[in-house]
Amino acid sequence: MSRLRLPHGPLRTLLLLLPLVLLAVCGCVYIARSLPRNANHVLDPDAYFTGPGLALARAVDHLDTRRIDQLVREQGLDPNTVFDRSGRPLLAWPVLTANPEGLRLLLDAGASPNVRGQAGTAAAFESALVPAAERSDPDYLTELLMRGGDPNTRNAEGQPLLYVAFKHGRWANVQHLILSGANQDTVLDGADHYDTVLSWYARSGRFDRLYWLLEHGGDPTLRMHDLEGARLLGTAQSNDGRMPIVEDAFYRDVPEAMRDWQRACQAWLLDKGIGRPPMPPTLRPRQRDPLPSDQEAGPGSIAL
Repeated sequence: MSRLRLPHGPLRTLLLLLPLVLLAVCGCVYIARSLPRNANHVLDPDAYFTGPGLALARAVDHLDTRRIDQLVREQGLDPNTVFDRSGRPLLAWPVLTANPEGLRLLLDAGASPNVRGQAGTAAAFESALVPAAERSDPDYLTELLMRGGDPNTRNAEGQPLLYVAFKHGRWANVQHLILSGANQDTVLDGADHYDTVLSWYARSGRFDRLYWLLEHGGDPTLRMHDLEGARLLGTAQSNDGRMPIVEDAFYRDVPEAMRDWQRACQAWLLDKGIGRPPMPPTLRPRQRDPLPSDQEAGPGSIAL
């Protein structure tokens, strides 16, 4: 029997490596098929919890209702007294590990959405509502709000949940917070008396969302106030008394896709007796361009 003679050069190298490549591919497929259903769960509770708290965190990870019931009801473990090594409450664990069913099981076992961490600084000193407001899936926040979560909670930096959801681009979470009683007129910074959720969306040009906020009770007439000793205080350039949200509604330049919504906000304001304010010095008059043709028109979308 004649032996198979392999060609020399690059082709020979390729033929010799081919079995290894096939084995590697098959191995990757096997590993991928072997991943658990909750493949996005990459946090190991052993690195975060100890003692009975670790047992409860593991039970939550495995959706082990019987074990959770045994630990909480039979052994008297209060889920509101379990914190990870950094001081974060146990209820934040299923939010961080993308485990909505585990979140419901912990709530059923008596965990409170409003329990804050034990640490005094950073993210540990926050309730589970804060990471829930950051998530793209609104189900986590909705579940916590339905179970008595405070929609006016603030994070460790003193920012309201509305701002937490806004800065992460979570409009659905903003809506759920407001429908659950979040105060739209809460300011981000106490020194800025107008800096509310309406202001954030008005500044970003999202007049479709500003209109929704107006319809749900937000106050667009909040005014700026010069601080004591400010350089412009008492001058013609003073900002005192200006209404930035109303100014944005009438003067801010936006893409064509938002102009109808901007006009709707203007009509809403005029209908409520809120007239067009003077042109603010920080905004130039809009130079209207001819409307684009159907071929030129783009989505004109704005983030947030």
